[in-house]
Amino acid sequence: MDASPSRGTVGRLKGFATATVFAIAATSCASAVNTGPIQSVQPTAANTAAATFSLPAAFAAVCGTTSDGVARTTSTNATFLVNSPGRSPLKIASTGNAPIDAMVPSGYVCLLLEAGVPFPIFAGLIGPQMPGYVAEGTVPASSARPAPTGFTLPQVCAFVAPPVVGTDTTVWAVDCGAQANRDARGTLGPALTQQGWTACGVGLGSMSSKKNGVMLGVQESTLAPGDYPRLTQFARVISPCS
Repeated sequence: MDASPSRGTVGRLKGFATATVFAIAATSCASAVNTGPIQSVQPTAANTAAATFSLPAAFAAVCGTTSDGVARTTSTNATFLVNSPGRSPLKIASTGNAPIDAMVPSGYVCLLLEAGVPFPIFAGLIGPQMPGYVAEGTVPASSARPAPTGFTLPQVCAFVAPPVVGTDTTVWAVDCGAQANRDARGTLGPALTQQGWTACGVGLGSMSSKKNGVMLGVQESTLAPGDYPRLTQFARVISPCS
């Protein structure tokens, strides 16, 4: 099954990911005329790409090591896994024509993601000097801008799409692994409690918590391809927490 961008993401993909691919591909091609292997110049490629453009106002990023690349075919996008200890491997789709190893350096990387079906879509690299980069060994190995106020995502989960920022709410899609996604409240509830949130309402497939005048809701996934558990932060405390 091919991964398709969600509505509203195509412009950002063209403006951000394409620049990333060109920057990395240019360096990778240059390595062909050098004596050193491609791997020796890939960190420079990542830094060059990161310095070429700015981050979007809202973004989601995931960090880890990549593996299990599958090349693009005439009917499917390329895919690869992003791995981080304590978190299930995340399968990411690449909609570009360049080979995966030309776009994503080996070793530890941080990637921007766009919403996609059935997998999140690779939207560019971010370097250590950029917002959203998570140093290797730091958890959670995922970030978002804006991030939830007063809540840090547990390492078992990752942000997999840019947050949807509205007037009254901000919504994040999170992937906690195939099994945990079936019970997002059971996965995120303990983390909320540990971080000082007080449960104040349970509904059909949802729960609400509050802390310091802020309200955060957890919504279960439908488990349909491309649908993930969601965190919703409200601009003010409302029912059932008011």
